[in-house]
Parts: sequence; C-alpha cells; structure tokens
Amino acid sequence: MFDHIRSMLTGERICSKEHLDSYKRIGEQVYEVEVEMSDCQKPRVRALLAAAKSLNIISEALLKEAFDNKPVSSVTHEQAEKFYGLIPDLLIGIRQENVMDHSSKVKLPISLSDQIMSDRRCPTRHLAGMRRAADEMERLLQSSMERFRASDDNKPMLLRFEEARTKRQIADAMVGSIMQGQKVSEESHEKAEEGYWDALETYFKIAQQLEDPSIAWETVKKPRHQQNNDIWRITSRRAMQDIRQSGEWEEAEKDIAEFWEKHSITAMEREYETIVSELENGRDIRAEGYWNCCPFQPVYRVLRGPLQILGYTVPAGHMFVWDYGENGQAGRLITQASFQHAERQYCED
Repeated sequence: MFDHIRSMLTGERICSKEHLDSYKRIGEQVYEVEVEMSDCQKPRVRALLAAAKSLNIISEALLKEAFDNKPVSSVTHEQAEKFYGLIPDLLIGIRQENVMDHSSKVKLPISLSDQIMSDRRCPTRHLAGMRRAADEMERLLQSSMERFRASDDNKPMLLRFEEARTKRQIADAMVGSIMQGQKVSEESHEKAEEGYWDALETYFKIAQQLEDPSIAWETVKKPRHQQNNDIWRITSRRAMQDIRQSGEWEEAEKDIAEFWEKHSITAMEREYETIVSELENGRDIRAEGYWNCCPFQPVYRVLRGPLQILGYTVPAGHMFVWDYGENGQAGRLITQASFQHAERQYCED
C-alpha cells in the first residue's frame, strides 16, 4: 500500500523482488536460446535473436537502478515491462524458424512497442535510463559500424547509425544540463526523450538488419492514426500532458471518443498525416502547440519553406493545422502567420 501511495505522489516505483526475478529469468532464457542457436546461420533466426537480445539489453539498462535496489520512475518500469513482454513470442519464433523457414508469425523488422508516456514532464530518472540503454545498444553495434567505416560496405546503414548517434548526443547534452540542476524547458525534456527514443528505434532495427540484410527499412514513421485504434491517435502529446495535469482527462476522453464515433479518417486526411510525417522527419516543420478544440491535434510551424501542402502554399514562419471538422463534417487545412493561444474547449452536455 505504501509503495502504491509513493508511486502516486512521486511518480517513482520500487520494483518488487518477484518482478525483478521474473525479468532476470526472461533474460536468462534469451542467453540460453542464443547458445542453443550458436550454430544456426539462418538470417531470419539470427534477426529474431538480435531483436530478443536487444530488448533484453534495453530493458536491463532501463531497470539498472531497480536491480541495484533503488526506486525507478513508474514510466520506466512500465516501459521495461512492455519490452520484456515482447521477448517470449520472439523466442518461440526463433525456435519455429530454426525448424522450418517462415513458420513463425513474427514480421520483420520488429519495431519497439508503443512508447509509454509520463503523465507529467518526463522524469530525469527515465531520461537517465534511456541514455544507458542507448549507450548499451551503441556498444552492441560498434564493431559492425567500425567495419563499415573502413570499407564501402553498407553506407546507408552507417548513415542511419550516425543520424541516430547524433540525436542521442544532442539528448545527452540536454540531460547533462538537467543533471547539473539547471532549469530546462519542458520542450527540452520532450526533445531529449524523443531523441533517445528515435536512437533506440534505429539501433534496434539496425541490429536486426545486420543479421538479415533482406529486411526492408521503413523510412517514414507511420502517422499515429495508422499505428493503432487508440482514440488519442491524432491528439498532440503536449495536449495529452496538459489535459492530465489539469485534471480534465475523463472529460477530454469522453469528448474524443464521441468525436471518433462521428468522424472517419478520409483519404485526404491520410495524405495530410503522411505529408506531415515526412516534413517532420526532414525537419521542415515543427509542432508548436495544439488546436484548442477536440481532438486537440498538433499545430505546426514551417521552418523551411514555402511548402506545398494539399494545394496550399505555406510560407516559412507561418503555421498550419488540419481542422477535422465537427459532427462528422469534412476537414480542411487552416494556415495563418500565427495562431493566438486559446483555452481548450469541450462539448457541452
């Protein structure tokens, strides 16, 4: 009971010995299967094994303080628990593939599971855990990357690694300031968290592709509404954090659920989300705030323009947002030099 109260008040959690022991046993299973498959050279088996091993490395790094009998943030525990939960199916797939090619249902490449988000600003302990995980994954891949640097082999993979390494280093710089007690903006916390996550996702896929070069690389992140059926799929992450902190979660959740009962994503809206993903990946736009009406979607500023978006020309410095409409009506793109801040609005009963 006291541990639960502590978790609610501080956002930290003391992992029980039973939980930690179960995680250790999962890790032991990974290494047992690795020894068992030491003579197997099937690329798909090796890729699945690399994924299982990477998940174990990342999870152990996240929970290092827990294994040292120290509290960890709740979001860290939940994220590690999600990663550990993926490993058993991978081990089954490894043994199935060893018996018969393409017998497992696991599709490659495997992506990291949905990112667990904190209800508040990303805890410093969680950022530290993500930094340890990124360090361990870099160490795992280092020898292969050095080999690529010394030759003309696999330059595209090396470029992806270097991009991820740079994102991680930028996140390191932000976290260093946080650790030194300097006041850092909430946006910096978010950017550090995002940098570590992107780096881990890239390292995770590289580990698989090193074992099976036939694995296709997904160059563009799928829009959130294509990833799952979550009612929050197009809601700004900043909006979700603000809603939680203001105690409006239940009211917002009800409104957004009603919104999706009436609204279906159109082909034009899918195209818009794909364009936005590509522009964000290319750093041509940046999310700056969110729309004040349900479903509280991100508002973007053009960093490098002008840009052509669904027939509209949006100059550099201007902002745009997709208005999804009300009561199932068709949406539209809205663009202005800037948008004034407005309070969140909910439907009246």
